[in-house]
Amino acid sequence: MQALGIYGGTFNPVHFGHLALARSLRDTFALSEVRLIPTGVPPHRTSPQATPTQRLEWLNLALATEQNLLSDDREVRGKGVSYTFDTLTEIQQEQPHSLLVWLIGGDSFAHLPSWYRWQELLELGHMVVANRPGFSQFPEVISSELAKRYEPASPETLARGKISVLPLPLMSVSSTQLREKLARGEDISELSPIAATLQQSGVYSRNI
Repeated sequence: MQALGIYGGTFNPVHFGHLALARSLRDTFALSEVRLIPTGVPPHRTSPQATPTQRLEWLNLALATEQNLLSDDREVRGKGVSYTFDTLTEIQQEQPHSLLVWLIGGDSFAHLPSWYRWQELLELGHMVVANRPGFSQFPEVISSELAKRYEPASPETLARGKISVLPLPLMSVSSTQLREKLARGEDISELSPIAATLQQSGVYSRNI
């Protein structure tokens, strides 16, 4: 069965940590394609200062020289709140013979029970958790699911309903840190591949 990588997020804005995660997902599981999907209207966060279209354009710029990392604009084009369950279901219907290998951050994983149809979500593909530095405490219900479904991260272990942890010492850069530096007018060239574009846009210049 063909495997398709999925990595959703606000990408508000995109930074080197996002790209490192996408590459690690691709390489760890030998995926021929990873789709990065910017959220349209996120259900769990306040709306970003940047518009969905801006975040998509910036992501496309950042991915221009990447191998097998592609953007997917379905949530940006969609109306209303973007739910991961609906997005994955739609992709699976389009590619019925593909196993969806989808990436979720450790902080989001910890709050998974608050997500729309979260238990069904676990059955939609092979979940990969990217644990952030210093974040390893999960609620009991999540720890139980992880223990029950855990598989080591490798192409051979890919299967629907399983969970793996991405073996990557993650960069500590975050979009919050990036926005704060932009608001203060500080140099961000070491944080994002599109630093000049972000600074010229002025989107975050007065918002911390």
